[in-house]
Amino acid sequence: MMKILFIFMIFVSVIFADTQINYNTAKLYKEDISSSTAYKMQQKGALLIDVRTKVEFEESRAKNSINIPIFKDQNGKRVFNKAFLNEVYQASNRNLNKKILLICRSGSRTKVASNILAQQGFKDIYNIQYGFQYDWLKVGLPTQR
Repeated sequence: MMKILFIFMIFVSVIFADTQINYNTAKLYKEDISSSTAYKMQQKGALLIDVRTKVEFEESRAKNSINIPIFKDQNGKRVFNKAFLNEVYQASNRNLNKKILLICRSGSRTKVASNILAQQGFKDIYNIQYGFQYDWLKVGLPTQR
């Protein structure tokens, strides 16, 4: 059933592809939150996804986060990771109602990712507003390498 719903959402998004959404400025997702709030939500079972590059993620990351980069490097350029949506879908166990917290370095990539996921039917998406470097580390939340 969820697979059919997911395929339907992709079909609908293709039909309305000419509708212009600025994913950098739109707010289709649930809420912008602080790292402290995100950490509390993570402790209660929310999925914390780090959308930074694999290199950034391996340097240091929020404890118990998973890495699903929204962009990848291709021939020296940053391009959209076409597998992003499917990887999030898999990580959420195909649950469009799963509470998902997104983190990046400063909050700009997560804004784009949050809007994309919300536009694709994910219902409980939260953007960690100031990201890993400017909020998570600053308030001293747990990290790992």
